[in-house]
Amino acid sequence: MTKTDNVLDMQITIANCMKKEWNIDFSKVSDLLDKYDLLPYIATCYEEYNSMGIKGILQDLKSYIDALEEAG
Repeated sequence: MTKTDNVLDMQITIANCMKKEWNIDFSKVSDLLDKYDLLPYIATCYEEYNSMGIKGILQDLKSYIDALEEAG
């Protein structure tokens, strides 16, 4: 698999984990991915995320979303 394939696989996995861990439906996951432009962010963080567990990744995404909310 190429890095692009691996990034896509990670994005899909994270979206599924967001649904499960945050107890939201896929519509809300999609809204978050779009509103906060999370797919490119996940791609940018791909190397770092490879050394983190899913809980750490979800915490990082939550912190990123919160920072964007605060920035307005």
